[in-house]
Amino acid sequence: DIGRAVAGTPIMVVREDLGDDLEDVKGDVQEDLDKLLKSLQTDSKGVMVHASTLGALEALLQFLREESKPPIPVSHIAIGPIHKKDVMRANIMNEKKLPEFATILAFDVSIDSDAQAMADELNVRVFSAEIIYHLFDQFTAYMNGLREARKAEATALVVFPCVLKILPQYIFNKKDPIVIGVEVVEGTLRLNTMVCIPSLSLDVGRITRIEINHKEATSAKKGTQVSVRIANEANPTLTYGRQFDHSNTLYSKINRASIDACKEYFKEEMTKDDWNLIIKLKKVFNIS
Repeated sequence: DIGRAVAGTPIMVVREDLGDDLEDVKGDVQEDLDKLLKSLQTDSKGVMVHASTLGALEALLQFLREESKPPIPVSHIAIGPIHKKDVMRANIMNEKKLPEFATILAFDVSIDSDAQAMADELNVRVFSAEIIYHLFDQFTAYMNGLREARKAEATALVVFPCVLKILPQYIFNKKDPIVIGVEVVEGTLRLNTMVCIPSLSLDVGRITRIEINHKEATSAKKGTQVSVRIANEANPTLTYGRQFDHSNTLYSKINRASIDACKEYFKEEMTKDDWNLIIKLKKVFNIS
């Protein structure tokens, strides 16, 4: 059945006059086909890959899956030029809210002008090259840029874990902006951290300044005593000694979104102790 043949695969001829056995040849063909189909398996999400030949396609897939760090998932493969129907298929990743995979990697193939116009309209990216490494470099640069942009957006969400003890002998200003001395009991205190008192359901405010020995700092590690300035635009009448005092412990106000942001974009800035503290704080804030 020629309709089930895979383009680019070899044709084997049975020569009975040379002693070929039909069943043996069938077995060899099936074995080769099984290996081919296994190498061409796709993922539920990923980029599209187009190549000029089956051999080129296999080489590119092997590179993307085995040599790329991390591996690049592939959702669909094809041999030959890129047409509008291919762009429409790639756009499914946009519809699935996976824009990074609304991408076609074109290895030594052309793209139809109408398909290119549709790709521009649907925001489907087409990277084209005649060398595998160049194609990989283009896509990697795109992914790195996308990740940096998402990390910048996540900066507004991320809250690193810390626990602070108020030092009653260092109370410099009781009203907004509150200026007090604290000791970092657990975690790392960072600038712009929102601190609160969960037991009182009280948002104390955002750390807008940190000083260590009268010098400004952007962070303070566990065991460090620092002076902090806390601003609270939502509740400017909040007063130390009235709504809270040194008997209350201050916690960085983490939530599910901030934890996810730490996992996705700030792993390299988190220590094992930080993750252990996250586990503790999840119980404090009742985060599932």
